[in-house]
Amino acid sequence: MSSGSLLTSPGAHTTRAGGTVLKHLGTAATMSSHAAPHFTESAECALALPRSANPTDRHYLANRMVIDHASARAFLRRTSESLRDAVKELDDHLGFQRFFATLTRQEVPPAPRPPRPGDRHR
Repeated sequence: MSSGSLLTSPGAHTTRAGGTVLKHLGTAATMSSHAAPHFTESAECALALPRSANPTDRHYLANRMVIDHASARAFLRRTSESLRDAVKELDDHLGFQRFFATLTRQEVPPAPRPPRPGDRHR
């Protein structure tokens, strides 16, 4: 079974679980892309701090650095939550598939044994 078959049904229609997983993955990608610029800004403020002689500028840079770093971490936390939700959705979907497969196997009666040559029919 390919990984694509977990998210799509015959006819290439996305399943409910597949749509939810794709939504979570899209959110994770967006959130993680927002984190990078905030980390960049935070690093730039940190590098500018030693060059700043004005105490007001230093205070502003230090505050800006803390805010940008906290914002970046918040975006990564949301990224992690979205990835966790995608994994949970996939796990639930796979659990349902396994459960359904088990039920299907139990409901199908065993195939009759093919007759052997020389067996008599009554």
